[in-house]
Amino acid sequence: MHAVVATVSVDNVEEARSLLPIAREALVSRAPGIVCGYWLEPIDGVGMSVLVFESREYAETAASYPVPPMPGVKLLTLEIREVFAHV
Repeated sequence: MHAVVATVSVDNVEEARSLLPIAREALVSRAPGIVCGYWLEPIDGVGMSVLVFESREYAETAASYPVPPMPGVKLLTLEIREVFAHV
């Protein structure tokens, strides 16, 4: 398994949280090879998401997919990492 790990700057946490179900969750839930996804609470204006896919190929495809912007949210980093272990 491989994960797409992203960090974002978030201007308005409540607005971003309210938009997340329609702007990201609905899109990601249909991604080929998706295993699970987590959006983590922003700390000091920086949020993080971890999306786990069945393979590196699925993760790379998802990472390259153009997604519509969310108001007040800016991508800072995006990495693909192998999942070593899970519980």
